[in-house]
Amino acid sequence: MRSIKTAMLVLWLTLTLSVALGSSVLKNKVQILERKRDAINLNIQKNMESIHVLKAEWSHYNTPERLRKLAYDQLSLENAKPEQIINYSALQFNYEDSQKTNNNKMNHKNLTTLVKAVKR
Repeated sequence: MRSIKTAMLVLWLTLTLSVALGSSVLKNKVQILERKRDAINLNIQKNMESIHVLKAEWSHYNTPERLRKLAYDQLSLENAKPEQIINYSALQFNYEDSQKTNNNKMNHKNLTTLVKAVKR
């Protein structure tokens, strides 16, 4: 009877120590993960601040007035003159003629291939 009580006591002590040790290990792992999470959140916050600054710079650098001034200074661009503007209908397009020519060439090539196949 006494040995059963001793065995039970040892079992309970072992179980208690195991739970305490497991809790301690788990607590340490949670603390490590919390520190990693905090570092990641800090990194995210810094990146968001950098993005905010970059967006502000982008807005500044792409203002129409600034781009117009740069274009004039760097490229020597000037406003279009009336004599440089032509009417769209004044342009000559040979698209339809070239398309018909291409279709005729393709039809001729297909017929030549067909004739060669029939002769064999």
